[in-house]
Amino acid sequence: MSALMQAPSQAMQITKVKEHIGGIVTGIDLSRPVDSATQKKLYDAAVENVVLVIRGQAHLTPAQLQAGAELFGELMEDQNRRYLVDGFPLISVLDNFHKDSEGNPAKVSKNATWHTDHTNQELPPKFTMLYAVAVPDKGGATSVCNSRAAYESLPEDLKQKINGMKTENTLISSARFGIANPDILKEQLQSRKPPTVQPLVRTHPDTGTKAVWFHKGKTERIIGMTPEDTQEFLQELTDRITQPQFCYAHQYQKGDLLIIDDRAALHRAGHDYDHAQQRRLYRMLVRGDRPY
Repeated sequence: MSALMQAPSQAMQITKVKEHIGGIVTGIDLSRPVDSATQKKLYDAAVENVVLVIRGQAHLTPAQLQAGAELFGELMEDQNRRYLVDGFPLISVLDNFHKDSEGNPAKVSKNATWHTDHTNQELPPKFTMLYAVAVPDKGGATSVCNSRAAYESLPEDLKQKINGMKTENTLISSARFGIANPDILKEQLQSRKPPTVQPLVRTHPDTGTKAVWFHKGKTERIIGMTPEDTQEFLQELTDRITQPQFCYAHQYQKGDLLIIDDRAALHRAGHDYDHAQQRRLYRMLVRGDRPY
């Protein structure tokens, strides 16, 4: 038997946050072996609750953190590879204290929009994981929307309208060139890669359910629309689905591991905190399937 199968069971508990979204996991230590039954419960809870928070993991080394993330699948490289944990190329670093190439404080975007990650890739991630290393006294939450439940709540005629829509996805849409990070903009302008076509409504491979699924900042256009009309339509759609009952804003505690099921969620970062205080998260992505 494998080490995973032989691992002793841990006294894990999962508490729902809201009716439609969110679960808090306690009573588990990811620095210890996790048995296969517990691994399945964690995976199933992430799918059911769309966002899962594993508390009390502040003691983890990067190696232990990566092993814990791999309980949910094979990790993939982040597109943003400028800041990585030393020796761990699959763990990227999000930090408002980063410096740019000239040693000045790096610009922290205040234009965070609701999105799912890496829609410009053929196989975008199935899970995004964020691990809290340093957190401000207040603010800086990551907000997550259950876009599966939100889709189910839409009027039938709107569901039918968006079901067959396809999006063309690039590193950054031309509509955001004016506010883009210069390095990202340069990479996009030099890229010869054609847009990646994705469904606006995707089917979850584990459950068969449907969810609204897009990254507004990477959507060049919905096929059949202009880029300008696309951005307006996606904003209207965002406003409809990000209703309070479908959303959860997670206020981090140091050592929280946040797991988002990207196949049924949109998320965004909060910038409502004192930027003299550090907000440092490690990000890991689990390789997903081709959306359909």
